[in-house]
Amino acid sequence: MAHPTPLHPRPTKRPAMSADASAIPRVLPVSRPGRCAAAAGAGVFDQVEHTDPFLSLDIFRRHGACIPAHPHAGCVVATYLFPDSTTSLRCRHAHGGDDTVRPGDLLWLETNCGTVHEEVPGSARASVRGVRMVVNRAGRHPHGAPVQTSVRAEAMPHWREGDVELTLICGQWGEHRVAREERDADGRITLLQLDWQADALRTLEIPCDGRRWVALIAQGEAAVAGHAMRAEGGGTEALSLPPGVWQLAGRSGARLVLAGGEPLGEPVVYRGNFAARDEADLVALTRRYQQGSMGALAPLCDGEA
Repeated sequence: MAHPTPLHPRPTKRPAMSADASAIPRVLPVSRPGRCAAAAGAGVFDQVEHTDPFLSLDIFRRHGACIPAHPHAGCVVATYLFPDSTTSLRCRHAHGGDDTVRPGDLLWLETNCGTVHEEVPGSARASVRGVRMVVNRAGRHPHGAPVQTSVRAEAMPHWREGDVELTLICGQWGEHRVAREERDADGRITLLQLDWQADALRTLEIPCDGRRWVALIAQGEAAVAGHAMRAEGGGTEALSLPPGVWQLAGRSGARLVLAGGEPLGEPVVYRGNFAARDEADLVALTRRYQQGSMGALAPLCDGEA
């Protein structure tokens, strides 16, 4: 049975700024997600003017609880589990997708015209922790069926620069690239992880290629372009980085993630997990969900939303 539009209302339509709107790093306000009590963590929400094409970016933590079936449409939902997570995550959607994401893996759900999906940890006594990216697709794939793919940890490039280990989770960074199985239309949506093995100072060159970049501290302490960033209590701090060469200083054990994507520069309404071009499009998506057109899932768990 379909239910009304889910909670966590979003602000209304907003235009996105160009990628070169700021030539200096900008500290982004961080908040905790309100969409589900089972998820803990923090990230950047409802700041598309600074994060376009990302509708949200957050570091999440979950212990034993599932995320019950809920809808998404007009966006990509990408979920990466940190390698030190202690269990897997089973991800299903109502159009046949069913993948188990292990620690170090990435799940990419292109929701297109909309689907209902559910996430269930492999063990109720273990925890998963990682990065969630929601990428704007409003109005771009209104009729396509949902597509879910995964990238395994062993397919991701790993390399070391001094005392920092780098992992390219998706997209491209310099000569490194991760290609998914289906049409790789999102090769420019990039997620890069940096892990400090010892206290170290290095530089980071943000390419001038049209992409916009956001850095989040996931663990420990680091200074990025002169801004101190600290992950405390499972939270995070965020910084937008324009093109240029920036200095990084990290403590041993620090982990920084860098997300980049090409801005769409288009108005978007993101509310109730639906990304739409305008209010009329949002009403149409909501009606499709209420009529059951996004499918339904028999629950695997009895979690509470």
